[in-house]
Formats: sequence, structure tokens, C-alpha cells
Amino acid sequence: MRLVSSRHLQAGTVVARDVRVGPVGTAPLLLQGATLTASACARLVSLGVAAVWVDDELGDGIEPLEALTEETREAAERDVMATLDSARDALASGQHLPGPDVERLRDVAGAIAQEISALPEAVFALSEMRNADAYTHEHSVRVTTLGLLIAARHWQRHGWTDHRGEQRFDGIPQRMTQLGFGLLVHDIGKLAIPREVLDKPGKLDAAEWELVRQHPELGAAMLSHTTTSMLAISVVRFHHERWDGAGYPRGLAGTGIAELARIAAVADVYDAVRSERPYKPAQPPRVGVEVVLDGAGTAFDPVVVETFRALVMPYPVGHEIVLADGREAVVASVDPDRPYAPRVRVRGADGSNWEGEVDLAPERLAR
Repeated sequence: MRLVSSRHLQAGTVVARDVRVGPVGTAPLLLQGATLTASACARLVSLGVAAVWVDDELGDGIEPLEALTEETREAAERDVMATLDSARDALASGQHLPGPDVERLRDVAGAIAQEISALPEAVFALSEMRNADAYTHEHSVRVTTLGLLIAARHWQRHGWTDHRGEQRFDGIPQRMTQLGFGLLVHDIGKLAIPREVLDKPGKLDAAEWELVRQHPELGAAMLSHTTTSMLAISVVRFHHERWDGAGYPRGLAGTGIAELARIAAVADVYDAVRSERPYKPAQPPRVGVEVVLDGAGTAFDPVVVETFRALVMPYPVGHEIVLADGREAVVASVDPDRPYAPRVRVRGADGSNWEGEVDLAPERLAR
């Protein structure tokens, strides 16, 4: 299968995965195995669906490895949505997030962490943004998935650092769950920010930007220390801090930033770059990867970035690319040690497919 831009879809194409545009739990717009019509292709574009997984000869035999099962991802999105509704009520009444909601999301975080911890060491596909209107809860689950992928690999190789500065390899499952919970609610403080500010299409003025900068502290204040670990709260409070000290809300730097928050920062920024928002279009994976790599040692912990580099490819398996000569191709496989030299498949002028390794260093890419 391969991922095709909705603007490039043609009538007669077979859908490889369900296409959803409504909230989680609603019926798919298109079911796996459906054959697209011209009107369906046009509707996908009008609804803002960026891309669709399809089955055709060019993508035959290409199977991206998913980090989460569809069932786990949908259950997580459903529980995050329910928790956000509960959090709005708690915010309005000046209360902490209720204990039952904390328990529910802790269970979700544990399930995601357990699924990710059982994965073999490989490169996994990250789910695509499906619905701009559902950004908040989809973003939370995607960031949680990527953050836990990074943490699992990072702690397996480097261990985690305790308060004495010593490296340890015990207690990793518990830390994974705490990190997962923090990631699921990392933006909960944005519930206190007016929607018109968060979704403003233009540049924020000074007062609006100052308001947005308050969301990490506002989110941390919504979590009770009696129901939520300090490790999880640190993710919410410090995920916008920068390695060089230029972040917010407290201007912490280097290892003065909680390790879980340093992992969260990388996952959050990558997914934000990849997501469509009212004020910016979604960028392709290579741009998200380059933003993170360029931020090593300034925005991000350079050791965490090295772990990210081994996990997230600029040209993921199954994705469309355009070669320097204008030909369209699909990524068939990629070696994590040579991420800019994937093996691609191209349809020739005679209708046959050619497959081979190509050099896709940034300066040689058509787009």
C-alpha cells in the first residue's frame, strides 16, 4: 500500500485503510476496499483529508509497520476526548481533574506503553492527521505514541537519570506510564485559553502570546499532586522549555529540565510541524525531522535527538515523494543508518515499475 495525496487520487483507486473524518467512534467516510469515484475524490479534498492509503500495483507489497493497533489508538482518542470534556467542567468550577479521569488516562497510558514496549527494534509508521477539527485529542495520542517510542529506545540504551545524576535501568515500565499520562494531557492548559487565540490565522500580538505561554502552568495547576505523579506533572509544566534556556514558562536549561519533559518537547514539536492548523499548513515528514535535527543542542536535548533520528525517517515507508527529475515515487524501504537514501519504487513510461536506492539529500529534492 502507499499514502497518496488526496489531490492526486484518481477514480478507480482502491482504499487500503478506512478513511475517517468525523469524531472517533463515528462511521468511516470510506471503508477499506472501497473503490473511489470521481465525486469521492473531490469530496475528500473538500473535507480537508490530506492523504489516503491506497492499494495499487505501485504500492503492492509495501506494508508500513504501525506502532499502535487501530483499536488501541481509537480507544485512546475516545478516552482523551471524554477527559477533555470533564476537564472543561473542572476548569469552570475551579477544580482539579477528577480522580476517575486521571485513573482512566493512566490506564490508557499504560496500555500504550505496554504495546510499544513489546515492539521489536525497527522503524515504525506514525499515524497521519485525519481531521483538523479533532486536532487536540489526535495530537495528544500521536505525541504520546512518538514520545513513548523515543523513551523506550532511549532508556533501553542509556537508562534514565535519577535525582543523584546516576543512570538506572530499573522501573522503566512505571516511568513509561507516567510519561504517557503526561503526554496525553500535555496541552490540557490550553482549555483555559480562548479558542480564537489558539486558532488565530495571523500572528499573535504580545498579549495573546503571553496568554498562550501560560498554558503549561495552567495545565499543571489542573492536576492534583494527590492523584498525579510529579513526573507526569513535569511533562505538562516543562514541555516548552528549551535546552538553551530560551523556552517557557521558567527558562530552564539543559539537564535542569526534567528528562521526561525533554523527551516530550521533541515529540510535541515534530507532530506540530506535521499537523495542519488554521495558521499554517501541514509539512511533510522530512521537514518535521529537519526541524528536530536542527534544534539539537539549542531547542532540544542532543542525546534525545539522536534517539529520535534513529526512529523517525524523513521519508517514511509508503509515502509519496517527487524525485529531482520530476518523477513520482513511493518509498519501499529505508535503512535507519542511511535515512536520506531510501529504496523507492517508480512507475516507468512503459507502465513497468523500477525499484532502487536513490539519494534524497535535502539539496537534491524537488520539493
